[in-house]
Amino acid sequence: MKLTRLAALLALVLATGVTLHGHVWQATYVAAYEPTFGPSKVPYSGILKLKFNNGIVSGTYEATSVRPDPLYGKTIAVSGNVSEGHITLNFSTFGGFTVRGTVAGDGEISGTATIKGQFYSFLAKVKSSP
Repeated sequence: MKLTRLAALLALVLATGVTLHGHVWQATYVAAYEPTFGPSKVPYSGILKLKFNNGIVSGTYEATSVRPDPLYGKTIAVSGNVSEGHITLNFSTFGGFTVRGTVAGDGEISGTATIKGQFYSFLAKVKSSP
């Protein structure tokens, strides 16, 4: 009976495309964020390269926005931590840029960014993972 349940769970995980990661892994993300309040605009976007090592997150962010972006052309260091699916990322920018959210089984990161006291909806989808 237990084996049947495990097989069914594994089949469900594989069917939904969920990727289970170990304690050490890395991924390149396409990331976007836009103001949570106010009129919707074209989101800011960038490439986020992260390494996960037993709960410690490190990496870089490069802005690729088509709209005017104060971060465009800069490579920004990113650090943070992840525990039980909850993630905090700190971008090394003037005025502060912090993301708090969750990491899904497929690596997707979603949550809220705080930049200079303003709130933004944040989403990062895995582009590639070695």
